[in-house]
Amino acid sequence: MALYSMKEALDKMLEQSHWKERYLAEKIKLDWGKLMGKTIEKYTNDLVIKDGILYIFTTTASLKNELSYNKALLIEKINQQLGEPFVKDVKLA
Repeated sequence: MALYSMKEALDKMLEQSHWKERYLAEKIKLDWGKLMGKTIEKYTNDLVIKDGILYIFTTTASLKNELSYNKALLIEKINQQLGEPFVKDVKLA
């Protein structure tokens, strides 16, 4: 019988149950304000993650513009927070 840390056991459970993508998507939503700041959080209407693509819904043109110029930095920041390369692209809607 192998011994696992709590993190290893949870990671293993998420992998085997196919809940990992859903868990990471919810983690991004919960951490959005901490990652991006309260102002960006305030003007973000919704976040959807599907097949490694983060869809950011906002009606604020200046926010769309700012995020589109900083896509690579945004992806890097999110993946660093998650501890793995989960988000591959960002689309603004």
